[in-house]
Amino acid sequence: MIGEHIELVLIVTGAVTAIALFQFIAPAPVLRMIYGEAPTDEVGLTVARHWGLLTFLIGALLIYAAFHPPIRGPVMVVGVIEKAALALGIFGTSLRSRPAAASAAAGDSLMALIYVLYLTGF
Repeated sequence: MIGEHIELVLIVTGAVTAIALFQFIAPAPVLRMIYGEAPTDEVGLTVARHWGLLTFLIGALLIYAAFHPPIRGPVMVVGVIEKAALALGIFGTSLRSRPAAASAAAGDSLMALIYVLYLTGF
């Protein structure tokens, strides 16, 4: 069932993931909105900016994989790892009490589950 719609799933979830480009452009406001606070030092903002760029690139790869089946599996595995890491990082810490962060972690968990179901043949 998921396989019948995987192209659309990858386009939509890739686009949602690619929204992290905003964190690359404006890391402090984005982090403040999601987590309630943001680093003010240059190192923290640079790392946050880099994280936003990497997450954006994973989203772009997911969209690309929608149109290129040979790379779909490896890209989705990377997506599962990224999304599971974010979910564990939020649900495993006090960040789970922040509504925006918990929503992002729940959404990423759902995306990772969908990818795993597709990869395992469900």
